[in-house]
Amino acid sequence: MNNIRQFSSKEDIQEQACLWISRLDRGLNSDEKTELDAWLSESNAHRQALLDAASLWDDMSVLNELSGLFPQPTSRQSSKKRNMPKTAVWGIAATFLVMAIAVGVVVQRTWLNSTPEFAAVTQKVQTGVGEQKNVTLADGSKLHLNTNSVVTVDFSSTARNIVLLKGEAHFEVAHDTSRPFSVTAGNNTVTAVGTAFNMQYVDDNAFELVVTDGKVLVKDRFKASSSNESLFTKRPVAEEGLLMFAGEKATVQGKVEARESMSQDDIDDDLAWQQGMIVFKGEPLEAVLAEIGRYTPVRFNISDESLRKRRVAGYFKVGDIDGLLSALKSSFNINYEKVTETSIELKLAKS
Repeated sequence: MNNIRQFSSKEDIQEQACLWISRLDRGLNSDEKTELDAWLSESNAHRQALLDAASLWDDMSVLNELSGLFPQPTSRQSSKKRNMPKTAVWGIAATFLVMAIAVGVVVQRTWLNSTPEFAAVTQKVQTGVGEQKNVTLADGSKLHLNTNSVVTVDFSSTARNIVLLKGEAHFEVAHDTSRPFSVTAGNNTVTAVGTAFNMQYVDDNAFELVVTDGKVLVKDRFKASSSNESLFTKRPVAEEGLLMFAGEKATVQGKVEARESMSQDDIDDDLAWQQGMIVFKGEPLEAVLAEIGRYTPVRFNISDESLRKRRVAGYFKVGDIDGLLSALKSSFNINYEKVTETSIELKLAKS
């Protein structure tokens, strides 16, 4: 997740050490800690450069972090320190005081001359009717966008924010505890750290949420607090929102409604659109045609009112109107007539 390069020159090693100190100041995630350990183990020059850079930093939290990275001195080393003349100690302290005054300039130059750890990213991703897209976002998260959908992406060094403006999207979130991943739809925000979930608008301000992995926190975006602390506990906190876990589905419109557990088969059926399929399990024909209509400009007219509630089941290929019509005729006794290129009339077949 970090664009950290390997340097060889003394100047570049010092620059890299300053970058690590600034990261220690804001806190490292588990991946960064592993990467820092590897960097330190490559060379004694790396370890010394980090200690030198730390001497410029006047934040105790950084020094506490460093205490866990370097072993405590042996008794012989401690003895040497105790025998150091007081004048030498005060001389070093005075030197560090002067150097600390310049730390702002040093760090500022380091940041200006180096690639930002998390570059700001703003983009818009959309699909037309019948179109689907798979996009890998700047943080490594994967976005699967269904037909006729629009999202905006706004990533910064502290947050990953997405707005689902319309349609349906599935998110596989790259793990990054330092930058919560939030998706806003209507009046609610769904927040995750490392998980996967699907969101589909079912109304102007209502959406269906399916959590396929991990857990998410659902908030009213007008009441949400700035803290995400409850996201890391199993105890839902009412004032901060409601936690939903893998295998759960709900309709969200201001509050979470119709919450239910799903089997893996049900989840697979809900997400079949990612494989270009639509699954129906006994829905009324009227609802089936509304779902089919999301993927095509073709519109259906049901001339026989008794057909509206006829239940339909089966697997259908997205956008395959001819296949759908053939199945309706052979399996459900429903005839059709193509009135125009984009208009089809359905009626009960005569016995």
